[in-house]
Amino acid sequence: MDNPYEIILYYKYTYIADPQGFVDWHRGVCENLGLKGRVLIAKEGINGTLEGKPADTMEYCRLMHRQDGTAGTFGDFRDVVFKRSPGTGVAFPKLKVKARDEVVSLKLSHGSDVDPNETTGVHLKPDDLKAWYENGEDFLVVDMRNDYEYKVGHFKNSINPKMTNFRDLPDVLPQLEEVKKASKEGKKILTVCTGGIRCEKASGFLMKNGFENVYQLDGGMHTYMEQFPGEDFLGALYVFDGRETLAFTDNRPVVGKCDICQETTEKYSNCANIECHKKMLCCEECKINSHDDANNLMDEYPETEHIVKKILDRETDAFIFCSDECKEIVMDKVKKTVNV
Repeated sequence: MDNPYEIILYYKYTYIADPQGFVDWHRGVCENLGLKGRVLIAKEGINGTLEGKPADTMEYCRLMHRQDGTAGTFGDFRDVVFKRSPGTGVAFPKLKVKARDEVVSLKLSHGSDVDPNETTGVHLKPDDLKAWYENGEDFLVVDMRNDYEYKVGHFKNSINPKMTNFRDLPDVLPQLEEVKKASKEGKKILTVCTGGIRCEKASGFLMKNGFENVYQLDGGMHTYMEQFPGEDFLGALYVFDGRETLAFTDNRPVVGKCDICQETTEKYSNCANIECHKKMLCCEECKINSHDDANNLMDEYPETEHIVKKILDRETDAFIFCSDECKEIVMDKVKKTVNV
């Protein structure tokens, strides 16, 4: 039986005069079509991921392509590219459409911000990147995603700046000095991310900071993996919806490792310290063990049940910690409850 749902991923940097008006338009269209997902709209453009039945996502795409920048429309979206992948029907709990200052938050100070319509890296098609790999082209791949995304899958021999958030890019720039030096010596620098939107700004940011020969992967990892499943990209692709990861093929290595026991896994959880909530790779066995730890704690100290249950009721449904410090914070709360 064919999958009754699909997910579309897209973005476009183009001037939108009335972001809130476009938000209202989106809510009406998406609710009418039964689409769920997340759409962010700013004056600089739009970034969206939506799930629905193929006929409904197709109609949404048609209506978006009719937005041609003429009077009565919100911007020119005639050429926006929609990436498609199988959905689940429950990838998103609801529809969220919001106006923002930026569609991807880099939060640079005034005067140092990047407008991708003015400054951005050369778009490199997936076919051309494949040729680079096959022909032994001299290039460096710089991954512009968060560290937890990189851990579950990445291009071979790529550089991980280990950002916890895209806003960390200015802070990790000093770590890329060797990359900058290589670019000035003629080596090609390719920025990569999930769907391409972060690289629009990241590549421009590198260029404004003295990097040369800067490229960005057109359509991002998603498009490359669609065209060349199981080739050059190792592991699975992290996605920001209920699926968590997308593989495109079963014929691939699993490179993700549990942050607790180091066994291979592609499953995620979060640190049980709610003030931390760090995204972690956590295998099924460690998750089960964490439940046992939680149950033992509640058995020994029944008065702490409300604290432990609050943690287990969160979406991660686990009692794991990213560090001894985070574990100590939670256990201090437990101790205080016991001593009351």
